[in-house]
Amino acid sequence: MQPLFYAALAFAAGVGAAAAGPAWLGWFTGLGAAAACAAAAAAALRRRVGAAAVMALLSCAALGGWRARQALRAGTPASALERAAKRFEPSPHSRVFLTGYLRDTPEVLYEAGRPSAVRLDVAAVSLAPSEGSAEVAPVRGGVRLYAYPPAEGAAWPGGLPWLQAGQGLAVAVHLRLPPSYRDPGVADFAAAERRQGIALTGTLRPGGWQRWAGVAGGGAVRLRAALWRGLSRRLDRLVPPARAPRANALLRGMLLGDVARLDAATRTNFQIDGVYHLLVVAGLHIGILAALLFWVCRRLRLPPLAASGATLLALAAYAWVIAGRTPTLRALLMLALYFGARAWHRERQALNAVGGAGLILLAWRPLDLFAPGFELSLGAATLLAGVALPLLLCTSHPLRRALRQLGDRGYDEAFPPRLAQWRSELRSSRWPRLAPRLLRALLAAYDVAAISLVLQLGFAAFNAVYFHRASPWAVAANVLLVPAAGVLIPLAWLALGAAAAPGLGAAAGAGLTGGARALLGVAGALARWPLADWRAPSPPGWFLWVFAAVAAAWLATARRGRRAFAAATGCMAACAALTALAPFPPRLPRGLAATILDVGQGDAIFVSFPDGRTLLVDGGPRSPHWDSGEAIVAPFLWSLGLHRLDAVLLTHAHADHLGGLPTVMRDFHPGEVWLTRSLPADDAALRAFLRLVRRPGGGGRVKIRRLAAGDAFLAGASRLTVLLPPPQYLAGPRASNDDSLMLRVSWDGAAMLLAGDAQAAGERWLLRQHVALASALLKVGHHGSNSSSSAAFLAAVHPQVAVISAGRANLYGLPSAAVLARLRAAGARVYRTDRDGAIQCRLQGGWLRVYLFPKPFA
Repeated sequence: MQPLFYAALAFAAGVGAAAAGPAWLGWFTGLGAAAACAAAAAAALRRRVGAAAVMALLSCAALGGWRARQALRAGTPASALERAAKRFEPSPHSRVFLTGYLRDTPEVLYEAGRPSAVRLDVAAVSLAPSEGSAEVAPVRGGVRLYAYPPAEGAAWPGGLPWLQAGQGLAVAVHLRLPPSYRDPGVADFAAAERRQGIALTGTLRPGGWQRWAGVAGGGAVRLRAALWRGLSRRLDRLVPPARAPRANALLRGMLLGDVARLDAATRTNFQIDGVYHLLVVAGLHIGILAALLFWVCRRLRLPPLAASGATLLALAAYAWVIAGRTPTLRALLMLALYFGARAWHRERQALNAVGGAGLILLAWRPLDLFAPGFELSLGAATLLAGVALPLLLCTSHPLRRALRQLGDRGYDEAFPPRLAQWRSELRSSRWPRLAPRLLRALLAAYDVAAISLVLQLGFAAFNAVYFHRASPWAVAANVLLVPAAGVLIPLAWLALGAAAAPGLGAAAGAGLTGGARALLGVAGALARWPLADWRAPSPPGWFLWVFAAVAAAWLATARRGRRAFAAATGCMAACAALTALAPFPPRLPRGLAATILDVGQGDAIFVSFPDGRTLLVDGGPRSPHWDSGEAIVAPFLWSLGLHRLDAVLLTHAHADHLGGLPTVMRDFHPGEVWLTRSLPADDAALRAFLRLVRRPGGGGRVKIRRLAAGDAFLAGASRLTVLLPPPQYLAGPRASNDDSLMLRVSWDGAAMLLAGDAQAAGERWLLRQHVALASALLKVGHHGSNSSSSAAFLAAVHPQVAVISAGRANLYGLPSAAVLARLRAAGARVYRTDRDGAIQCRLQGGWLRVYLFPKPFA
């Protein structure tokens, strides 16, 4: 019996149903929970066990729905910090004076192996319009600040990266909400920062900060910072970052949860191998340390209950020192419940511990059910406890038990005849001591392989939906790298302890460096195997329901019988293969559709044609630590079930249009790339993009089509006409808005006009040429800047709908109020990505329909 597990499933089902249902469902679920609880109690009193169980599950589902509706009604209320920032900052250029203390030691971020930024998490204490202002608002909340060196290669002034947690800080900064992008298939980045306690973010100017003696972070903060700093310094002495930067970064991530130093190659290799969880402190690391600490406590002759308590206390202290985030806390909660089950001799009911943890976490924050991190943690625990553990108990566990006390012939009587005969044969073999050791090693490898296979099969759909990866070598990578990490992590902690002993530090550091380098080498080699970097689009919704049903059958048959379990395993393997191969047609909107993606201050537009052809216009912005192609455009395209694109169009080479395209080229291998005839000669980013396009394997030997005004061609029944730039136009040495390509797409008597960043000069040229401009949809030029969208141009286009792509609270003040007024005067209904998120416009049957996408649950 696993009652808590079934209760957690019912609670989760109630949360899901209520979150997707109407608002009045909250009252219904509240009353239903009370009624079901009363019915369950009545059935129990009458000793009707089955009816009582059913009513108890219904009450759990109703309670889950009630908690979900409560959470949805509460939403995310604005904190005093957010309200004060909004009051003191009337414009995007305003700055406030913030005081507080550092929650953590500043984190140095690296780009191409070199420090490129410093990230500071500040616990805010007060906010004022300016320094010395009499109007001071006491506030509480987290603020994440980024600081960049004043020039490339220059140092941060005042020793900013060397501040310590708990120190007071006063800064003059413009604060803004964490970036949030409302695109289908894209992660909710703002919700992730809120879960870390971050309410606002900002960028520090050089010299825009000072130490502040008005507050101390408190003794606990300073103690935690001192402990973390001591471990960090000791690790840096053992494995110096100057001599072994990648090994140092790997160990800092695995031991201290500090992933800032990890380079892009390491991150990519571990993602490809399906072992990215090794780079951060999460459930696996907690499990390894728990096993080590429990073993040490038992060797110190502590009783099991005391050893469990000491292990939990030590792990809780460790999580506190490294500022463990939610996955670490989930792992600690499940470990505590498991130790509690052991104390009551219920350790085989591991699913109960998983269910108990799930119930507690969902009752506390019900909408976490829709968070990938929660699904990953609880899903992994469910697969381990519900499938892997029964599999090992009926396969390797009897053999491992039979290898104990081989010299005791009387112990043979405790085993079935076949295992007793096996023990006798091992004793009489030519290598009676070596053979059992080899067999134990083989059984350990089998256990790791079986667990890895269970997780890879069970997470096939999860990996496709959230990570869009399906490596055929993931099981092999886990078999090699997880045991290696299981050895390296305890040895690393022993080395940290031995570093203080004279003469041992150098040897421990050399061994630790060698182990980390070996792990990195194996991960890199596996990532280069054929088909290792296989990308999989999201499967359709109906297939996800089929996958869930098969997974439930797999879980149900794990303890029922070998034949049923083998059949369910075969069905799971087939579903996993279908998930990776994705033989499903793309899920494109009907008719001619343009989806203007929410990429912040930039442009990215996906166009799908009635015959199924696809075109991406621009790829959004990119910065040293943000790539909209990787974070937004590619996940959106995968969410449609796309493997590749037919064409990519670059309007011009500004970073907010070009930045994300290299990622799209590598992941979707378009058949054609469309560019203007005249290109800037001295633009480094454009030259790098062209090298990628022309390199076999990078973009895939694509055809380059050079376009200018007057070019027209067909895509099925749709007609594409290039309006700008003029044929005689010559680009300057650097990218300019005047370079921008303007495209008109018409079908079935209606048209869409995608203006890029075309300026007023280009619009005047079009009006002089008397070009047909009338279009139902206008993608407004240059993000709604006043340098575009003249009244005469808008009169010629006469759009029904105008869409502006602009970033929230951008520093340019876009869209311009004058442009908005001209659009309203032209009779256009205006949509904006900074307010509405991604916007999909469909032309079909002569009608233009506009679709917005709902906010994700946070």
